[in-house]
Amino acid sequence: MHSQKLHILNIPELDKIFREIKDYFNYEIFHFNEKKDLMKKIDEDKKFMENSIILINKKDFSSLKSNTDEKQIYCITRFPIKISNLIDQLNARLIQQNYSAQSNIIINKYILDINSRILRNSDNSIKLTEREIDTIVFLKNESKPVKVDVLQKKVWKYGEDLETHTVETHIYRLRKKIKNTFDDDSFIQSKKNGYIINE
Repeated sequence: MHSQKLHILNIPELDKIFREIKDYFNYEIFHFNEKKDLMKKIDEDKKFMENSIILINKKDFSSLKSNTDEKQIYCITRFPIKISNLIDQLNARLIQQNYSAQSNIIINKYILDINSRILRNSDNSIKLTEREIDTIVFLKNESKPVKVDVLQKKVWKYGEDLETHTVETHIYRLRKKIKNTFDDDSFIQSKKNGYIINE
């Protein structure tokens, strides 16, 4: 597996912070003052962006997202930020990338096809949204139930100002979709302390 890479574009204060704490997490750090330098590096080395996240500010986001995979971009929209929260979100994003790199994931009696966004078993299949795929992949990677507020931050990327019942409604619809197609109401289980995939 390639090492995790963090590319920081034109945010020198974050570059300084991450370099000071680099012994506490597993990232190679690259800092770019200009977008053109980052794009040149990406063009020269196709493997440069494997297992990578680009940290950018809001003003660079729109121009960069058309030139690279949006899942590999993390936009800092406001300062100050809590570094521990940022690291958690970067780690979650890299976990999702690693799962997305696989075309098929086996979950219990199902196959989750990431590329075509289909969940299937030997008899039936359903089309899923990208957010539903992200939810299933995130839950699969967790060994214990995940609380709604964690899903809200790490999968939906919503702030604390969003009501948690919005996320619960999405999960309710996903569970209903799976039950209606596969007659399985235990694939995503709702526990007292959160949601978990039944494996």
